Amino acid sequence: MQQIITKDLLVALGIELNEDQLEKLVEHANTTLHERVGAEITESLDDDKLKELITLQEAGNNEETSKWLTVNVPELKEIIEDERDILLGEIAENTDF
Repeated sequence: MQQIITKDLLVALGIELNEDQLEKLVEHANTTLHERVGAEITESLDDDKLKELITLQEAGNNEETSKWLTVNVPELKEIIEDERDILLGEIAENTDF
């Protein structure tokens, strides 16, 4: 899984945690982000495109899946950025600095 939210990004936002807590937060944040992006993508696809995507994912070829997403979900970058920003806002609100 590609890390979109990194320790450096969290630290730049002013989140001060020890190394172990930061690692756990990064892992949790990226898992949550991938789930949210996946949900948003599946909602935007028609049934045929959704079946294509599921077939690619089940084959386990991440590179092919990424290419397919780029071609078939033109708003992919915006979806990722929007969900990232929402999640970072939630993290900032719920973290004691």
